Amino acid sequence: MKNVLSKLATARLWVKSHPIKKDGRNTFSKYDYFTPEHVSKLVNEACIEANIICVFSLKQDVLGFYGEVITTDLENGESITTEVRTACPNITATNLTQQMGGMLTYCKRYTLMCLFDIEDNSMDFDSQDNTPKQKTAESFNNNRVEVDLPWLNEGSKEFLGAIEKMKAGTSSIDALKKYFRISKKVQELLTQN
Repeated sequence: MKNVLSKLATARLWVKSHPIKKDGRNTFSKYDYFTPEHVSKLVNEACIEANIICVFSLKQDVLGFYGEVITTDLENGESITTEVRTACPNITATNLTQQMGGMLTYCKRYTLMCLFDIEDNSMDFDSQDNTPKQKTAESFNNNRVEVDLPWLNEGSKEFLGAIEKMKAGTSSIDALKKYFRISKKVQELLTQN
């Protein structure tokens, strides 16, 4: 289970390192939200980055309905299961099938948001500037710590571009660190190429 959890952590970092903006608007209650399509796209891209797959199922037991996501490591088959309880909503002017569809959509979205740490209420992405940040540093015990920079992830288009620039001699690890947080593993991969 250690490998799939490590890959899930990588996927979560990928999500956190990319700008996220709520793309849906509830005009009646006047609030913004993440649409199911947006959450699905983020999760799928993060899964590709981490080489995992998530399969969602809506299930029912004696306690009621629940969503289940099985997250599987595509390299070794290791998996973990995540469950979130739900209930069938009473949506006016709809039949039972439409209500079940609404339950499935909401449950899948919130289960994936929970699994991939896509925060809706406790961290309001709309109140932040999500454009790429220039390097900022804070001092803790005389050590400089970079903050507000996205991670440079192995295999991403940014990573591939960095390799090309390093091969061409137009960039360096120090130059890349002005725009990205770079793990030891990624730094080793960049210097090997």
